[in-house]
Amino acid sequence: MRGKAKVTLQVKLPDGKPAANGEVALAAVDQALLELMPNNSWDLLDAMLQRRSYGVETATAQMEIIGRRHYGRKAVPAGGGGGKSPTRELFDTLLLWNPRVQLDAQGRATVEVPLNDSLTSFRIVAVADLGVGRFGTGSATIAATQDLQVISGLPLLVREDDRYRAMFTLRNTTKRAMTVQASARATLVSDANALPVQTVQIPAGEAREIGWDVTAPALLAFARSGTVQWEVQAAEQGSGAATDRIKLSQQIVPAEPVTAQQATLAQLTPGLSVPVKAPPGALADPTGKLRGGLQVNLQSSLAGGLPGVREWFLNYPFSCLEQRTSKAIGLADGTAWEAMMNQLPSYLDANGLAAYFPLRSDSQSGSVALTAYLLSISDEAARAGLTLRVPDALRAQMERGLTAFVEGRIRPDAWAPSSAMMDVEVRKLAALEALSRTGHAQARMLGSIQILPAQWPTSALIDWTLLLTRMQDIPQREARLAEAQQLLRARLTVQGTRLAFSTERSDDWWWLMAGGDVNAARCSRWPPNCRAGRTRRRSLPRA
Repeated sequence: MRGKAKVTLQVKLPDGKPAANGEVALAAVDQALLELMPNNSWDLLDAMLQRRSYGVETATAQMEIIGRRHYGRKAVPAGGGGGKSPTRELFDTLLLWNPRVQLDAQGRATVEVPLNDSLTSFRIVAVADLGVGRFGTGSATIAATQDLQVISGLPLLVREDDRYRAMFTLRNTTKRAMTVQASARATLVSDANALPVQTVQIPAGEAREIGWDVTAPALLAFARSGTVQWEVQAAEQGSGAATDRIKLSQQIVPAEPVTAQQATLAQLTPGLSVPVKAPPGALADPTGKLRGGLQVNLQSSLAGGLPGVREWFLNYPFSCLEQRTSKAIGLADGTAWEAMMNQLPSYLDANGLAAYFPLRSDSQSGSVALTAYLLSISDEAARAGLTLRVPDALRAQMERGLTAFVEGRIRPDAWAPSSAMMDVEVRKLAALEALSRTGHAQARMLGSIQILPAQWPTSALIDWTLLLTRMQDIPQREARLAEAQQLLRARLTVQGTRLAFSTERSDDWWWLMAGGDVNAARCSRWPPNCRAGRTRRRSLPRA
């Protein structure tokens, strides 16, 4: 339990010689997870030499069930034990994933696999490769056990005031009978006598169930959920020393969620009075006190604050370069922005183009779309008064990369659907739009772009309009600007109170971070003619 297993790998060639200096991808997972859904991805030979089917496949909704189960950590990391026996609370099903284990000259490697607190079997699988034509798969199974085990039957979700039995199983894996004393503690359970100590007799190799009748506690006013932390301990009485202790978390949700019965929006003035009254049929807690209450929020203006948007950004969990940039700007977080700028050189390739994740080798290339986005969004942040800017040296490096791409001197690796026509032209327009913000775009750079604005997606049409607005030396600039604005107005459509584009179905260029919401957000700022007839719609670019 919470120990380490030392795994020795030995890889040989078909002739028995060691696979010197090869590589192994190693995975260690809970065998119980594989019982739910086998993982055939490491059976490389079967996948490459599989029988060709007749073209009929059967779909299954199994992953709709299994894929939405949570197999992660079931409790917070343990703190100090205070001299007590360790608490089992780490139940991650993936013990180790190492995609690159280097073998020595004898084709061997030794890896330590950290075990979790599960008392189960673990499958360790190694996929080895040597060169471009040799590969192989090997696996082994290890088991973790102990003499006395506590197995939870606790419901992980209950409603407040639910009456249920918190059940646990005590298992004796030895060949001797045990007298076991079990105790439990739970936060938010106010009655200290609700969880008495229990003593049970467990014959050798058998198990016994124990449980406590519990009533889920009521939540505080306005609380959407709560968490009860359970800790159950079992210890053998007498001369034996077998013990076990587990910690689990249980979520409590309201049986009757608190709802808003009355809302008032008013300007704060001296003597402001708002009469309130408990609605008929209001629920009371066990003490007879009415549940609910009043919430008062103050903000400087009707448009200020945006607490929902700020909360969404604060809880945004993803961490690629574009997502970190959007989050730092959305929160106006100077500390996060500075930390990201310090790490930015590790994201830039040899040409100065930014990648979504740190680059591991010089052969990897960055993204034109992401580089243009970083320069454009940082410029927009500066126009909004935020002191979030890309350092001059890094900005110059990124601008040189965009310039080289537009002029055809580099061709970075870029994926696009086969149905996406004019993908390169759209990327060049985005690059030129970013370059035009600092005056580095020139009319001669348009020579490699076929000017067909009616056939472009709306994101490219907006880039083209901005270029015509900023660059005075483009031939036939006035006529082309009028044409671009007319095309934008023609694509605008109003559906009820929603502003949309008639071409939204073909505007979803997600691989370039462009789509209907992004286009609407950009169009709401520029150009002025694009805003004609615009209804109220607040959209945020998708991260």
